[in-house]
Amino acid sequence: MHLVLSPSKIIFIIIPLMIMLVIALYTGVIYYNWLSDKDEALNRLSKYKRLIDRTEELRGGYIYSYSDIDLASKVVDIPTRIYDRNNDIIGEFFEQKREIVPYSHIPPWLIKAVIASEDRAFYRHRGISYRGILRALVINLTHFRVVQGGSTITQQLAKVLFTDMERSLKRKIYELFCAFDIERRYDKQDILSMYLNLIYFGNGAYGVESASKMFFGSSVRELNETECAMIVATISNPSIYSPLANLSSSLDKTRRIMKSMVDSDFISEGMALAQFKRFLVKWDFALDVYGKAESSMIGSFLFSSYRINRAPFFNEQIRRIIVEKFGEDVVKKGGLSVYTTIDSSKQDVAVEELREGILKQREFHHEKASVINDNVDYKIENEKAGNIEGAFVSLNPFTGEIISYVGGYSFSSKNQLDHVSQIRRQPGSSFKPVIYAAAFESMNFTPSTVFIDEKTVFEDEYSPKNYNDQHIGSIILREALRKSINVIAVKLLDRIGYDAIFGILKKGLGLSEEELGKRFGRTLSLALGTYEISPMESCILHSLLVNGGNYIKPFGVRFVKDYNGNVVWDNEGGVMRYVEERRRRYERIVDRIACAITVSILKGVFEEGGTAYHAVLGKRIGFPIAGKTGTSSDFNDAWFVGYTHDLVTVIWIGNNKGAISLGEGRAGGVVAAPIWVSYVSRIYNDRIPGDFLVPDDGISFQTICLDSGLVPREDGSCPRVSIDELYYSGTEPGEYCNIHMNK
Repeated sequence: MHLVLSPSKIIFIIIPLMIMLVIALYTGVIYYNWLSDKDEALNRLSKYKRLIDRTEELRGGYIYSYSDIDLASKVVDIPTRIYDRNNDIIGEFFEQKREIVPYSHIPPWLIKAVIASEDRAFYRHRGISYRGILRALVINLTHFRVVQGGSTITQQLAKVLFTDMERSLKRKIYELFCAFDIERRYDKQDILSMYLNLIYFGNGAYGVESASKMFFGSSVRELNETECAMIVATISNPSIYSPLANLSSSLDKTRRIMKSMVDSDFISEGMALAQFKRFLVKWDFALDVYGKAESSMIGSFLFSSYRINRAPFFNEQIRRIIVEKFGEDVVKKGGLSVYTTIDSSKQDVAVEELREGILKQREFHHEKASVINDNVDYKIENEKAGNIEGAFVSLNPFTGEIISYVGGYSFSSKNQLDHVSQIRRQPGSSFKPVIYAAAFESMNFTPSTVFIDEKTVFEDEYSPKNYNDQHIGSIILREALRKSINVIAVKLLDRIGYDAIFGILKKGLGLSEEELGKRFGRTLSLALGTYEISPMESCILHSLLVNGGNYIKPFGVRFVKDYNGNVVWDNEGGVMRYVEERRRRYERIVDRIACAITVSILKGVFEEGGTAYHAVLGKRIGFPIAGKTGTSSDFNDAWFVGYTHDLVTVIWIGNNKGAISLGEGRAGGVVAAPIWVSYVSRIYNDRIPGDFLVPDDGISFQTICLDSGLVPREDGSCPRVSIDELYYSGTEPGEYCNIHMNK
């Protein structure tokens, strides 16, 4: 007897049963896969939950090395943050911009908005909404394409955390098993907290805190109703609904989220409308005639860029150091906190003042081009304007801490040359204080020593010229340095020889004998700064004079912590130990009294007749300052080195392409010195620095006549005098002025 099946039974019974059997078997295979992945997946979720729980109070820890940092155990990538000396953030390095916040920081309006728009049955279901799945199925069949998902918030958390995000039946089934287990282990508040800290909002930002700062420039806990709605509007598709990607679509979706909140009885229609209007006014929305958003102030914050970067050239240097120490992955994903020496308030001023100085020099070339008739010269001047660059670095001369660091006008993919550390240029007359300090240390010369400024031909027919190509005859060393007389500097080097200068360069800059020989020659032009150094090296050499001749090593990293607050690198301690060892070996690189004498003379640079006098004219600086201008041959490089008691600053302005003239008369006192004067006028608004370091013994003070260098006559016949000029004890002048005598 044969069993005969009717076509209707095959179609309506057999085939559905076979499909159900296949689905059951397929589901069983996926469930088996889930069981094999379950422990590892839920362990990752547990770690992620603990990560959130630790955000309110990080644990103290112990010191351990890079090898102990288990990057693989992290569930999400955490950016490395760079902090200044006052714990303000000045930079971030990351692949994902993520900030973890506890549930208590998430405003109720954001919770209501996400539930109203994403999962209204969230508090009623146990991970899966069958009604939502059925509704999505009907809508998708009606449109003949996937236009709505039926995923709950729990399923979305599972999808982001445990799956490859691919749209497939396998992924959806796997996601269901994940959601069931998540709901069994965590309450609704935990699920919301994990979900809202995990999701992507575009532009590299993950989590509602990063999104809030990226869009609105404030923490998520400070957002109002409509701002919360815009955050939630972005979730479904940041490439379409982020206000940074499509402002009009984002605003339309935000309006729909507000309506969903009304439909869910979370807010009244009148209140929602009023809040939406306030939102438009607050963020300065410009709408076209059709009500479409054209522009707004949303996204106009530091967090809108790829990373926070208040000190881009400095941060890039720090990034390289940290990558070398810990590796690229740890820097981008490991959540390190790098504490630096930078003072962000001073850094901001340095950036502004250097840019202003560079712009003025660029404008000089543009203005020069505007009055030129020759087309070739016009192009040359405009090209010069585009290539003007600068550098600005400030050190604490006693510790070597980098306080301000600006490597150029701007940092971009096309312009990453760090002019503080990566270039070397002729320092011109800004190098002269090294020559004078070595001369004073020999005790064969004093500020009162008289030299003759005259045309002089040295060996190999070398005949230096003064800045104005004029000579003034008899002059004391104090005035020769203050006025930056070239002939006298060369004569002084010719008298003292090269050994002392080369000793300062070798020890101060940490050069080997080979490096020293390659970079500096034993020629008299050394006195005029014709051998190239970097702005950072210049800052080191001048710091020796301010700190009394002690070795320093510039550094920017103080210490590094991991995400849990454990110190993983104490760089400051290592630098201090290294410096102490060098100071024991060298004792003092320059004698402290010679340093004090040199710095005291450099105060006169700002007096009438000094090379930086016009930079301070009309300025009120109520604390001791000193400095030295520098200009290389043909006005190619303009330098200024400025001193306060606790800060040595070097500024360089020049052409990015090399030795190209800034223009006749564009000297260091004109181009660079005003930048420094503006800088120090602004940064010391809350305190006044003290006077420069002067030794307690071995030094004497003497009032002198500035023409003869001798003791002024009591009858007042000496027209110009300097009070309390510094000398080695026993070398001060003991005679009365022999120039100004009443007849």
